[in-house]
Amino acid sequence: MNKATKGAIAAGAAAVLLLGGLGSLAVWNDSETLGGGTITSGDLSLALVPNSVAWFDASEDVNGGVDLPIADIANFRIVPGDVVAYTAQFDIEAEGNNLTANLTADTSSVIAGTLPNSQQLADAINTSVTASGAVSGPLPTTGDGAAVISAPNSAAENQRLTVRVEFTFDVTTGDAPGTGTDAQNQNINLANFTLDLTQIRPLVP
Repeated sequence: MNKATKGAIAAGAAAVLLLGGLGSLAVWNDSETLGGGTITSGDLSLALVPNSVAWFDASEDVNGGVDLPIADIANFRIVPGDVVAYTAQFDIEAEGNNLTANLTADTSSVIAGTLPNSQQLADAINTSVTASGAVSGPLPTTGDGAAVISAPNSAAENQRLTVRVEFTFDVTTGDAPGTGTDAQNQNINLANFTLDLTQIRPLVP
């Protein structure tokens, strides 16, 4: 091999070494899968217990505080000052360690019926809702929320609530001059009246 050839070979080898220096040097490494577990969401549902609906005349000044059963609410003729109560049982399935809920009656669907001027009666009816039987005590209807499971146990609990919604006919109806016949011979439609159970997440101060 002549000197020119040897020089070319040496120059080529140097180029290879220089190019190799532009990369990174491999080092040992390892990885392992973490045993993290599973995250599972809870649930909140409300179901009417079949055949549990009942209506009562709850006018204390007439009945002495005793609820009198109303066989057919459609045939009951309400007058100013009367209170009629709807009662029913509902099964709540509530699962979640930090689950709080609030119970409300949605009366926005309580609308005037088919008889003339029935909006007067709809405007004169006030509603309130209460519920008892939850594990943590009565569910509030004020928006504050209450735990509907027994923390810290996150197992599903079917809780049977007794719900009571009262419809009060404003006793002052007809008091104002010229309104003596207001809300007479009218009706309201309760077909779409709903009960809502809603999760409440308190705001952090």
